Amino acid sequence: MSRQSDFVTLARQETRNLWNAWLELKSMQEEWNALDYANTLGDEDDAFAGENEGLSASEVGAVIFDTANAIDTEVMDAGHATNMAKLL
Repeated sequence: MSRQSDFVTLARQETRNLWNAWLELKSMQEEWNALDYANTLGDEDDAFAGENEGLSASEVGAVIFDTANAIDTEVMDAGHATNMAKLL
């Protein structure tokens, strides 16, 4: 029974992680718009240095907007938000 309980606990934790990551991406849209990152993100010398090297503002924006919104409309609105909320 312990492994089964651990399995359910892990499923609940990963559900919370996914839920929180989705909400965090959605909330980042406000900062993106307020600070006009589509036009200013590349202006900072260190924005795409180090571990961010090789990325672009448009690639970051695509995840924050296109991917987060697709999760919202194509996954969560299809009933999966209810499924996930039960495990939160």
